[in-house]
Amino acid sequence: MISGLKNLTINPITRKLKFLPYALVGIAVFTFNANPDMNPYLQVYVTLLEAKLGIVLVYFLTKKLGNLNKDKSI
Repeated sequence: MISGLKNLTINPITRKLKFLPYALVGIAVFTFNANPDMNPYLQVYVTLLEAKLGIVLVYFLTKKLGNLNKDKSI
């Protein structure tokens, strides 16, 4: 029972880093799309590719942060 409660508590550092993957992907997308000279069709295509890649990156970064929290609690 007590070990189950220990897993429910969230480390304050992990709580602060929870939005880090979203921020990193958002900064990368903004940086790649900041060029105003790019063809609008190409810009839309790149944005769609970045959205797909961003979802995958956020998933893996979130999973990595979750594993770091589990390793520290053991």
